[in-house]
Amino acid sequence: MNKFMTAAIAVATLGVTGAQAGEMTGGSLGLSYSSFSDGDFGDKASIEGSVEFGITRNFAVQADLAHHRAGETDLNSTNIGLHGIYHMDEMTSFGAFVVREDTNFGNIDYIGLEAGYDAGIMDFEGYLARADIASEDGTLIGLSGRYEFANSVGLTVGYDRADVDVLDISVFSAGLDADVSPNLNLFVEAGVGKVAALGFSETDAFMGIGGKYAFGAKRGATFEQRGFSSVLPGL
Repeated sequence: MNKFMTAAIAVATLGVTGAQAGEMTGGSLGLSYSSFSDGDFGDKASIEGSVEFGITRNFAVQADLAHHRAGETDLNSTNIGLHGIYHMDEMTSFGAFVVREDTNFGNIDYIGLEAGYDAGIMDFEGYLARADIASEDGTLIGLSGRYEFANSVGLTVGYDRADVDVLDISVFSAGLDADVSPNLNLFVEAGVGKVAALGFSETDAFMGIGGKYAFGAKRGATFEQRGFSSVLPGL
């Protein structure tokens, strides 16, 4: 039994226990669309949902489900993820996650660690993951931070990088979001993506729009979703 299967069984068991012994503490449903400005790259439409169950005051489980449809390459994917979360206090959370990304070109398994810090008007999140793609190992890493202004408008800056065999992808993004109701948040973002492989490298700008309906004590689940399809603005 490989390490991904062992981790998935462990987190899944924790999730079932949490659903039976705890209560739903938050969740979200989001829709988004993004596209590169250059025709050599593609666009992407996504729907993502997350729900979190509290087991105790400090321990929780988060489940993710997402579907991404690519316009240029037809690289559509469905992602299923589970997070085991430890809330150290009201501001600091640590997590471990497993993700299965099913695409029409093959499957990708992820296992990783993550951390988040929420100080009210500012919050930060970071993760590190190992990916298994057709017997090749890869690494994903990401950092993001958000500052909320007094008018409920937020500024988010993020950086993600994926390195798999000869393929190296990096994405830098910045976005503005605003609460249009107590549960609904809309956003716009822009950034730059770079793809390098076998001596070839190309960089292009992208833009994206979307919205998220969130509920619960913390306005949604604790952590963002993971995976190549969640990182890439267009495929």
